Amino acid sequence: MKIFKKCAPNGRVYVYLGKREYVQCDGNIEPVQGVIYIQDWKDTLKGRKVYVQLVVTFRHGREEDETMGLSFKKELVIDRVSVNPSEKSEPDGKATKLQTVLSAKLGEGAVPFTLKFPELAPNSVTICSSEDEDPSKRSMGVFYEVRAHIAENQDDHIGKKGSTVGMGIRKSQYASNDMKQRSPTSTAEKGFVFGSGKVQVEASLDKEVFYHGEDIPLHISINNNSKKSVKSMSSTINQHCELSMVNAHYSCKVARLESQDGCPLQSGGSINRTFILKPLAQICQGTRGLVLDASLSKQQDESNLASSSLAGTGNTNDLLGVVVSYSIKVCLNLGGMGGTLETDLPFKLVHPKPDSKEMRNLQKEKNSARDQTTEKRKRMFQGQDSVLNESFNESQDCS
Repeated sequence: MKIFKKCAPNGRVYVYLGKREYVQCDGNIEPVQGVIYIQDWKDTLKGRKVYVQLVVTFRHGREEDETMGLSFKKELVIDRVSVNPSEKSEPDGKATKLQTVLSAKLGEGAVPFTLKFPELAPNSVTICSSEDEDPSKRSMGVFYEVRAHIAENQDDHIGKKGSTVGMGIRKSQYASNDMKQRSPTSTAEKGFVFGSGKVQVEASLDKEVFYHGEDIPLHISINNNSKKSVKSMSSTINQHCELSMVNAHYSCKVARLESQDGCPLQSGGSINRTFILKPLAQICQGTRGLVLDASLSKQQDESNLASSSLAGTGNTNDLLGVVVSYSIKVCLNLGGMGGTLETDLPFKLVHPKPDSKEMRNLQKEKNSARDQTTEKRKRMFQGQDSVLNESFNESQDCS
């Protein structure tokens, strides 16, 4: 059993959690269940109360850019409970095994607590602010924290710094098993003022929902009934970000593929092609404004592109925080006089359930790729060792 523990600066208030990642799936969000421990609680509290809060922080600008009272940070308490050793009560719902064991082991000053996420709680994400940014020091995005403090009264939501302890947690979202899998299709056509006929393009996907690390096959069909020629075609996966609290929108390119296969496509011609795209965070690291899944560890390799924001109500207007979506843009280059022809194809990029078949298949692919990388490095170092040995033998012979 893994236990996460954090202590306040004064060494009197402790927070214990069994995990730091909480998942939303099929419309349900796991509650935050833990134990708070007050050392020598009678002398520490002296009639005061202890509150545990679930706090979400939304930062849309760098802290070093805040001047003259300008703040890019918004903080909201989304759940709050009072926990006091003198007024012990059962937590909401059934106590977990961790809460029962810890309460019995820690003794009189330990009190279990339960915090709940609201239905429309946004996912934990981080936003890249610049290319030379240290990944371990990213501060923009949506972050959650379990915060406990000793309060003088009920209206005290902050407490003193010495008796306040906060532990960061992450809220993520998995795809539900009953998500409707349709095959999205997008078409576009373009005519010309000084010529008859049109250029038509159709882009389609086999399914709407894809998982992180999965190949995305894109089918493109082009019919050229005009007198222009198609010089080339390109496909771009765009990540769209909406900062709902400040009403801002922007996009980042996370994958791109250009091709001249079958081009130039002359008048009366048609082609059908399938291209494989694979958006990965490691390919576009450092892109300004790129949104990634928040990572509890500070290792860059563990960060994925942020998952698509899924609304339990089905209405995307209900989403809050940083709203993420993805689309594929197909662009045909029709030459200097013809311009371009574009069409967009939206899709969803999410995490599969940990115990699902899709998750096991993706894990096998990752393990296979890791084994290949390890074997390649091993051969490289073996080659270096042999060169060093030969050089050493030659020096001995010369002597």
